[in-house]
Amino acid sequence: MVKLNCYHCGSDRLARNGLTQNDKQRYVCSDCGRTSRDNPQPNGYTEEDRERILRAYHERSSLRGLSRTFGVSRQTVTG
Repeated sequence: MVKLNCYHCGSDRLARNGLTQNDKQRYVCSDCGRTSRDNPQPNGYTEEDRERILRAYHERSSLRGLSRTFGVSRQTVTG
């Protein structure tokens, strides 16, 4: 059996705490009270992708052009 540790404080005192919207097990830490999944994946885009989009933006690319080129929505580029 694999022992999980809290990703926030490192404690091994985790308790099951329901499921996420994607039916992944959620855990709550008994020490810091924060919740996490057993194998969290980073959300959003990599730092490299963000830098490339920002560089293109500074080179005066249009928002629509950026969204087409990088496959992201205009709201993502402006947000």
